[in-house]
Amino acid sequence: MGEAAEECGGRGPILPTLIISISSIDPPSLIISISLIEVASAFGVSVGLAGQIRSAGSVLAIVAALAMGVLSVRYSYKSLLLGGLLVNLVSSICCALAPSFVLLVACFSVMGLVTSLVTPMVFSYIGECYPGERRPQVVGTLTSLRTVSYLLMVQLIGLVVGLWGWRSAFLLLVAPMTILGLALSLRVLPGIRGRKNPGRVSLIEGYRGVLASRSAVACLIGNMLAGGAWAGGIIVYTVTYLREAFLLPRSEASNVFSGLVIGVIAGNYLGGPIIKWLGGKRVMVVSCLLTGILEACYMNSPGIQLTVAIVIVMSVLAGIVMTSTNTLLLDQVPLYRGTVTSVNSAVSQLGVALGAALGGLILQLQGWGTVGVVFGAMHFVASIVYYVGVQNGEREGREV
Repeated sequence: MGEAAEECGGRGPILPTLIISISSIDPPSLIISISLIEVASAFGVSVGLAGQIRSAGSVLAIVAALAMGVLSVRYSYKSLLLGGLLVNLVSSICCALAPSFVLLVACFSVMGLVTSLVTPMVFSYIGECYPGERRPQVVGTLTSLRTVSYLLMVQLIGLVVGLWGWRSAFLLLVAPMTILGLALSLRVLPGIRGRKNPGRVSLIEGYRGVLASRSAVACLIGNMLAGGAWAGGIIVYTVTYLREAFLLPRSEASNVFSGLVIGVIAGNYLGGPIIKWLGGKRVMVVSCLLTGILEACYMNSPGIQLTVAIVIVMSVLAGIVMTSTNTLLLDQVPLYRGTVTSVNSAVSQLGVALGAALGGLILQLQGWGTVGVVFGAMHFVASIVYYVGVQNGEREGREV
């Protein structure tokens, strides 16, 4: 890591650049979610059909993320990150100008490629530019500020869509933020590669290195389960659950969801110092286990007051889980860090898809109570996988 750290030193605000870059890829999905009815009306399709726009890029995202494991060995992180941001800019403009629903779906599907290009490279930069003892705090800061940006974008998108329509949101919010990320990345970020002499490396050597590490594989499996339960489960179904189980109006359910997001922000940031104090693996296992228990309680709560109380604690713990998993992931197979983060992007996409599909199926068959138990069980199994298979991050971090 020494040479990489020297390349990162003295080049300006690397962390703010990474935060702006990764935050610029979130608004497109938010725009579609918030203005789903308007999009359906614009093209004369059902809301149900319009709702499939967000899932259109999932397959491309998984394939692209796996391809990134190869590309990150051959090409610099900067080139891949800039490529992802450029695709994000072009796709957003095309979405704003799409004359038909089919073309909108095609343009939005490319966003799956963006996620697989930008996210792994952002975390790879953190792994290369910051020493092991600083990574928990850096990851916590990036994750929490990205969530703050997400929360702010929810409000801004609602305002822009209400005033000028959903097409304008792509042009007025996504495009400027992406351009800023491109400009900063081009100026600030060093051209780091995954390892020396990339031209002599077999295209599948990175995957061999990752799969040969029991700790890396365990980390990836755990992340898939925990991420699937949270991002593919709780995040997807919370507003619907609150409206159906407690008959809350949409505005009140959205307020509870906003509180959940704020709790995640707090957990993201608190995770850094807690990990530094108690150790990454210990914090990850305990916070993941407690999150699972609270998820099961959350969807089996008898009253709204208790539910809100559970949301507050559960969301903070989930935020700590995110910081813990991202921190320990960067300690796995440092020689192929780009490949590790790329594969993690793929399995995370798979986990979210599985969590959403499994939640929908269980809901139809059994109801909300069982859905909560299933999501809780996914976190419980993830905590066991982390405990049994993942090596202690502090030791690996010192070796980087």
